Amino acid sequence: MSNVKKAAPWLLPATLTAIAIVWAVTAIGGILAATAHPAFAYSVAVLYDAVWLYALAQETAHRRQGSSARLPKAIGWVFLPLTVAVLTVHGLLAGDVLAAVVGALIPVLAKVTLVMAIDRDRTRISARAQAAIDRTRAATRDRIAVSRAVAAARADETTAAADIVKGAREAEAKAVTVTHDAYEKYAEVMDQHPLPEPVGELPGLVSDSDLEALLSGGVPEPVPALGTGGDGASGDRSGTEDGTPALESAKEANSRAVALLAAELYATDPPPSKRKFRAAMRAAMNTRGLTGAWDVIDALYDREKQLAEGGDRS
Repeated sequence: MSNVKKAAPWLLPATLTAIAIVWAVTAIGGILAATAHPAFAYSVAVLYDAVWLYALAQETAHRRQGSSARLPKAIGWVFLPLTVAVLTVHGLLAGDVLAAVVGALIPVLAKVTLVMAIDRDRTRISARAQAAIDRTRAATRDRIAVSRAVAAARADETTAAADIVKGAREAEAKAVTVTHDAYEKYAEVMDQHPLPEPVGELPGLVSDSDLEALLSGGVPEPVPALGTGGDGASGDRSGTEDGTPALESAKEANSRAVALLAAELYATDPPPSKRKFRAAMRAAMNTRGLTGAWDVIDALYDREKQLAEGGDRS
């Protein structure tokens, strides 16, 4: 019984709407059939009325739940005058003024009774309650959007981290491969070109007498070749049994060469200061491969200075 009471207000609007739709399909199809194929003409009429009926159904649903129905209402009120005009033209073309008037009134009555049924059946809600509902819906949409954005950001972060780890692993693998190839190449080179056995100490430097002989145009005394222990060699050039010069001879020759170099660098006009002398000595010794501590250089400077002041360099 309650269902009958709920359906009673919708009986008249539903009947008038059905009549208006059928009449509109007939009118639109009849008018278009004069210039197009009947199947196409009536298909267009059916689509037209389907859009109109869909807008009415959406308007009813929105009104029942108290939400905005601006777009369905706009479509409904736009289609209403168009339908009235089409039915009026169809009646006039048929030569029946009464049919044109009645056909034009049917969709108007259907619309009016439908609005009354919707207003009676729709949910009663205040403006404040509607605003609260709208705020709740907006907040819900915002939360959903934020959740989706967070999920997308986490997915991007996971992907980026995976790419970084993948790149690091590839770089490590490449480094290991390059190192392995380098070791193999090194081993191959060492096999093909082995280093010679360690050699003994280098022979001693040239002596002062040899330098004086060369400067005066003479020929220095012969030095025994490596590997020979000649008896004619002097004591400062005596070697070991295998022909390698003794360590003491090399040190004495280095000391004599350093002393000769000090005399050469000090013999300037005017003589250098100790700071310049030390710098020049160290540079020249590095160039010639000589060795000597700073106290040796300072002692040579003092000796050359005393000899220059005394006028005797013997």
